[in-house]
Amino acid sequence: MKEDPDWQGHNSSAYGVAAGELRQFIEQFEALDAEKKDVNERQKELMAEAKARGYDTKVMRKVIALRKRDKDDVAEEEAIISLYKSALGME
Repeated sequence: MKEDPDWQGHNSSAYGVAAGELRQFIEQFEALDAEKKDVNERQKELMAEAKARGYDTKVMRKVIALRKRDKDDVAEEEAIISLYKSALGME
C-alpha cells in the first residue's frame, strides 16, 4: 500500500489534538479526585471532633442519610418499622 503524506499529516495532527484533550480530561479527573480525598479527610476530622464532644457519630451519619431522602419516603419507612416493631412486641 502506498503511503499518503497528506493523510499521515492530518492523522498525526488529529492525534495530537485528541491526545491533548485526553490529557486535559485525565488531569481534571485527577484534580477532582484529589479534592474528593481532601473533602473525605475533612469529613473524617469533623466526625472525630463530634465524637470527642460526645456525639454518636453512627447516629449522626444515619440522620445525614435521612436528610438526603424524600420526607414522605422516610415517613413511610418509619411507619412500617413502627408497625413491625409493634407486631413483634418491641414497642
